[in-house]
Amino acid sequence: MAGPGQLYTNVTLPYSTDFNNTPQGSKYCVLTDHRIKEPVSSYGVTVEWSMDQIQSAARKAGIQNITYIDVQTISFLLGVYTRKKLIVYGD
Repeated sequence: MAGPGQLYTNVTLPYSTDFNNTPQGSKYCVLTDHRIKEPVSSYGVTVEWSMDQIQSAARKAGIQNITYIDVQTISFLLGVYTRKKLIVYGD
């Protein structure tokens, strides 16, 4: 029998834990990354976010001031497939 999170994981965690007087913001946008890891050779194809991509997506959503970011991770079958979303909040 598989242990917790080995077959399916769905968690959302803050990207940073420094929330001293952090406002929530009235807008948000989502950036998505998909990863497929071939289980035999362990080669993985992944995409990473750059700060430019985050700022560009935020501006398209009308966010001028990013207040905080959450990271949602969904994973299946020991990480053979993983999807991560950055959820960017601000005004």
